[in-house]
Formats: sequence, structure tokens, C-alpha cells
Amino acid sequence: MSAEKIKRLIETILNEKKGLVVAQVHEIQESIMQQLESIKEIHGFDAFQVPGDLVPPVTDADNLVKSIHEHVMAISASENQLKLISNLLNAINLFSSRSALFLLRDDKLVGWRGKGFDDHDSNVSDKEIKTVFFSLSADTVFRHVLETRKAYSGTPAPRGDDHLIFSRFGGAAPKEIVVLPFFVKGKPQAVIYVDAFEGDPKIGRREIEIFAKTGEMSLDLLPLRQKILARVKTQEFIGDSEPEPEPDTAADFIPPVKKTKGPSLLSHDPERKARVILNDIILYNQKAVEDGIDSGDLYGALRDTIDQAREEFMRKHNEMEVFETQLVKILAKGNRDVLKGYPFEAI
Repeated sequence: MSAEKIKRLIETILNEKKGLVVAQVHEIQESIMQQLESIKEIHGFDAFQVPGDLVPPVTDADNLVKSIHEHVMAISASENQLKLISNLLNAINLFSSRSALFLLRDDKLVGWRGKGFDDHDSNVSDKEIKTVFFSLSADTVFRHVLETRKAYSGTPAPRGDDHLIFSRFGGAAPKEIVVLPFFVKGKPQAVIYVDAFEGDPKIGRREIEIFAKTGEMSLDLLPLRQKILARVKTQEFIGDSEPEPEPDTAADFIPPVKKTKGPSLLSHDPERKARVILNDIILYNQKAVEDGIDSGDLYGALRDTIDQAREEFMRKHNEMEVFETQLVKILAKGNRDVLKGYPFEAI
């Protein structure tokens, strides 16, 4: 063996030993700190403080990085698009006063989720953002960021028709806004709106862009992730005669692919469509479904998910009796009482 190889081998061994020693030192320090904290609870030692040289200093930067890391992990680990967007807006709202996501639908943008509107003087609440839409024929900052594919950051009303946005939201005018295009499969399919008011902290644009990019990549990968999850699930919640459903693959964002071999059987069979949607809920929310049934409040436990399922069904069919019958039969396992609070219309 050459001298150079021997030298590299010795350096490798020393680095490994050094890493082990450092890890052991950290473990010992943590153990000592835990023991000292328990000693403080003993009468007469309440004023005792752990020596500062044993406690690594925590800076604002450390806390910021930790917060960003936690929210990025939550976004990327989301099991469905509803949870993903909820986690995304929760993260964004830490660095803004209000935030909302609007989906591109033909010639307009339709509200999908809001955060922070309940806490400010607004004409709409977080949930009521779903009732707000803006035409793309108007010269708004929303249309501008979709056309240019670039974010806008600055004072409100940079475009001629932006007064429509702020009149819909109501309340005091924000001092600053940021609007970002949200891409799915490389195409802008939505916009993210955030703002800040006088006296509130400045919008954290860099942090918001990190969350938005994480959301885009996670949404692109969601179909693959759901298929992998579906494959490791058993068929016990689907039924022996029911084929395994394809997971909901961010259909709210991506227009459905047109097939050339004739109409889909699923799209023309409301009962089958309802069964697939509801079985998807069970697949991806097994514990929540079980807990909701056990507690007698299934709708309370999965309100957003059930409401989204209902909306998805209604986009294709009007037979609400079919959906509600299958809702009780499949999701509630025949016990309508556990769906208390659900706004039944047909049964």
C-alpha cells in the first residue's frame, strides 16, 4: 500500500472516531441538562439555572430555519391536495397578514382557500374565499402574473382594474402585496395572493417563494405518491367486487386528460363515481374515519375532506341522492347518525 493511501485511510479512521466522540459528548451534555432540570424541581433549587456554557445559544435565525424546515416537511408529506394547500397557506401566513389561492378556471380565477381573512377587517372570511372570483378579461395583477409568469411584489393596485380585488376583500387597504403564479406540470394553474397591513411585519417574500416552490413540486409528485400508497394498502376497505380506485391526482388543478377511445364509464355512472370518491377517503384517512365513527362525529372529523368529495361529485353529476346514499353506506358504514352536522339534501 502506498504512503498516500495509508494517509487517506488514517484520516478516514480519525474522522470517524472524531464524529463518534462529538456525538457522545452531545449525548452526555443532554443527559446532564435533563438531570439538572429535574434537580430544579426539588424544594430549595427553584432558582438554580443550567450553566450557560452547557446550553448552545438559540438565535432568531435558528428558529426561522427550524420553522421553515417544519413547514416544508409538512407540505411535502401531504397525502392529498386539500391537505397540501392547507399546509401551504398555513406556512405562507406566517410571513404575511392574509393569503389566498385562486384556481384558473377557463376565463376566470376562482377562490379555493384563504388564511388570515378571519383575523382582519375583511368582507369575506377564510371559507368565503371560495365564493370570490375574478374575470381574466379585467386588467388585474392576477392576470398580469399569469401572462408574464413572474411574481409581483410592491404596493397595491399596480394595474388598472385592481380595485376589483380590494373591493371584494373589503376592509382597510393593505400596505403591501405579493402575487405569485403557481405552476402545475410547468403551466400556471393558479395564483397565490398575500398581503400585509400597516403595523404588521413586512411580507417574507423569500420564505413564501420557498413554500410555493415546495408546493408546486409536491403537487407534481402527489399522483405518484398516492399510487405508491394505494399499492401498499389492502383491499379490505374497498370490497372484493370493487376494483382498486385510482387516487385523486390533483384534479382540481390539472384539467382532465381527454381520452380518444370513447367516454369513460366512470364519468357516466354516478353511483360508481361516488363509491370511488368515498373509498379514496377511506384509503387515505383510515384512522380518522375509524376515530370519527367511534366518537360518533365522523363529519366533524373529516368535514373538509367530505365537503371536497361532495364538490368533486357535483362537478360531474347532479344526483345528490346517489352520493348521500353511498356516503352513509360506505363512509359511515350504514350509521347515518355519525354524520351529524352534514347538510343532507336528498335523503
